[in-house]
Amino acid sequence: MSKTSVPIPSGSASEGVPAWLSVDAAAWADARPGSWARPLRSVLALLATVVAAIAMEPVPVCSEAVPCGPDWIGMVQMGLAIGLLYWFARLPELTLVAAPVLAVIVAWEELPSAGWASRAANLAVIAALGFGWTAAWARLSARQGQRRLIETTARAEQRRVEPAGPLTRGVIPISAGLVLCAVASGAIVLGLRAVHADEGQAARATRTDVEVTGRTDMSLRVRTDDGRRITVDALFPEDYTLGTTVEVLEGEGWRRLVAEPYDAIDWQLLALAGGLPGLSLLTTGYLARRRAAALHHGPVPALRVLEQMDHEGRTWAYAADDTAGSTPLFACTCVPVLPDADEAEIDAVHDIDEIDDVPITKTRLREAVMLGAPYEGAELFFITTGSDGTSEVTRTIGPVRMPQPGKAPGGHISADSTESTPSQAH
Repeated sequence: MSKTSVPIPSGSASEGVPAWLSVDAAAWADARPGSWARPLRSVLALLATVVAAIAMEPVPVCSEAVPCGPDWIGMVQMGLAIGLLYWFARLPELTLVAAPVLAVIVAWEELPSAGWASRAANLAVIAALGFGWTAAWARLSARQGQRRLIETTARAEQRRVEPAGPLTRGVIPISAGLVLCAVASGAIVLGLRAVHADEGQAARATRTDVEVTGRTDMSLRVRTDDGRRITVDALFPEDYTLGTTVEVLEGEGWRRLVAEPYDAIDWQLLALAGGLPGLSLLTTGYLARRRAAALHHGPVPALRVLEQMDHEGRTWAYAADDTAGSTPLFACTCVPVLPDADEAEIDAVHDIDEIDDVPITKTRLREAVMLGAPYEGAELFFITTGSDGTSEVTRTIGPVRMPQPGKAPGGHISADSTESTPSQAH
């Protein structure tokens, strides 16, 4: 059933702007990648294969001939695998770099010396990485195709966005990302320094053959040839059989097993805890800033659409001739652009808790002029009607998201959307 939409006030930027009709919107929606490229499929494939590879990997045994020690390559593998579980879903740009790097590391480090079961599991990991990379590439290619369709639909109509203040989009995530990356870099430096110090002590220490006489959860009790009974820390005490002979390094106030050099696992975990979110925040902030700058620094496509806000604060966009609001094209969260306010202040005034009492003007379908090209993760401006009946400019403060097929807007948009709106000169 057709609904009466709230018109844009006269004198706004709608004059001469072409409408985004359903036929063009359908072609734009069809440009999205197929269901096979949905991030969840890539995430589940990588998670399942990584878990299988870990389960199939032979457990190394520490020995004097092959000492255990800090595994920096393993730290990179773990970090990339964990990061890709998030980057597959949210940052396909980072996926295009990280997935090939991890695939090369797995092929170089894990395949040559692994047993057949472990080799098969690691080949499955490489296949999952290839699948995820292809899906990310398909999503980015679809974005480019959607941008071209919007530019074609808008034809020569281009509008400039007048910034409300200095461009600060992305400053907060970039700053937080730099801090976290600095923490990760510091952890790596301190871990390498500790490893170097252990190697220096080992070079100056005396080797002593000892017999294992007892074990605890974290140490070995041993007896030297001259009858001394000492205790030495052990990461894997279960690997040492009672009565066997092992080698111990002893220095001034220092002692450890030859087979177990210093393990920088604590520093490595700190590096991962800081580096993974830091890199994600840096990339997110950079992309947001670049997309916002593109809106401010040049003409952008302009199209007339319909929009509607639900009671969860999300704005849903529709084709200009979809007066029934039956086919949502995308969803985003928008806030008003305030005069004489910079973008950080604009973000600060947005309080999602205040959305519970959305004016009826906003829950109705409203005519709007969309500035920018919508695609997954895009930044947009809208010129529409505010609660007081005057022209209002809003912008996205989060990435544009595409609805699942057949999914209607959430938040329970009131059926009373046909109620009267504030009088408007037209």
